[in-house]
Amino acid sequence: MRAIQAQARYLFTPQEFARATGREPGSAAVRMALQRLARQGHVVNATKRPARWLIIPPEQSHYGAPPVDWWLDDCLSDQEPNYYVALLSAARHWGSSHYAVQTTQVMIGKPRSSLAVGRIRVDFYVKERLAETPVTRVRTQVSRWRVSTREATLLDLVRHQTAIGGIEAVARIARDFAKDLDLDGLTLALDALGQVAAAQRLGFVLDRLGQTRAAKCVAAWLDGRRRAVQLLEAGPVDRMKHALMQDPRWAVEYTTDRMALFKELQ
Repeated sequence: MRAIQAQARYLFTPQEFARATGREPGSAAVRMALQRLARQGHVVNATKRPARWLIIPPEQSHYGAPPVDWWLDDCLSDQEPNYYVALLSAARHWGSSHYAVQTTQVMIGKPRSSLAVGRIRVDFYVKERLAETPVTRVRTQVSRWRVSTREATLLDLVRHQTAIGGIEAVARIARDFAKDLDLDGLTLALDALGQVAAAQRLGFVLDRLGQTRAAKCVAAWLDGRRRAVQLLEAGPVDRMKHALMQDPRWAVEYTTDRMALFKELQ
């Protein structure tokens, strides 16, 4: 295991362990040795198929696993090479941390169950056009991982608003990002996603926040594209309790009570 750590790696396969310890790959001796180390708190099983294990440094023993950014890239890069850290986890990377999230949110190309290792949890979300999404390769304390750009993060937040706290969370993060949004990057993210409805909603949010340049960029992307009227917020609206208004520029319907939120954030 020291040889693996010397490479700044914490994830390993049973085959690597066998070679490093002089045991026969796939043998009962390998399984028993790993189970013994797990009982002693030195390693923990990360995934069963394929079988992969994590080294637990003594200073991380109370978490039951090393930090997720030390090993997630090694864990996903072979099966999901276009994965990226997304949604609130990406927002936190870019400096917006209004909402405490106890998991790491990751976008991948096909469904898979959440990953729980020690006290660490990774939740996965599926995206069809994963490979096209603009990302940046970020150096962490030990390794590297892929994180969506600010602009791509905003579009993902709009699409997955029910999983991240609703449109209020989107608006607060958009306000935090506003001064650093890159217009070319925004156009690139819009092209990569290619979803008119998400662009309409994001344009509305940016417009209502007074982010004129970014809103104009979204409007230019939408120009010439067919659009249908979209509800700002995902899910049904009780029209008996909430009056709906429509913004003709974006073809977005919104409840009147949301205006107080955008006024507060401007």
